[in-house]
Amino acid sequence: MDILLFDPVGDIDLPERAEEKVLDTLKGKVVGYIFNQHNSSLVFWKHLEENVESALEPSSTLKVYKPNTWAPAPKDKIEQVIQETDFALVGVGA
Repeated sequence: MDILLFDPVGDIDLPERAEEKVLDTLKGKVVGYIFNQHNSSLVFWKHLEENVESALEPSSTLKVYKPNTWAPAPKDKIEQVIQETDFALVGVGA
């Protein structure tokens, strides 16, 4: 039987932070939706999107609906939302 000792001191990778964008308004902006499609919130989410569309009149939308409620959203889709939208609404567990 071998015992392995690990040095508890390590280098931490800090994520690169981009400059925050401050929006003067949400009206007419590009909105992203990230939703896990859990059965308990389907009706709520539908009404949320309808209300956002009518109140904020977004210029366009980008929707990421997870095919698996329990798995994380694909990183490439999250990156697409970050790059292509002005703001995003994220459902619980997305």
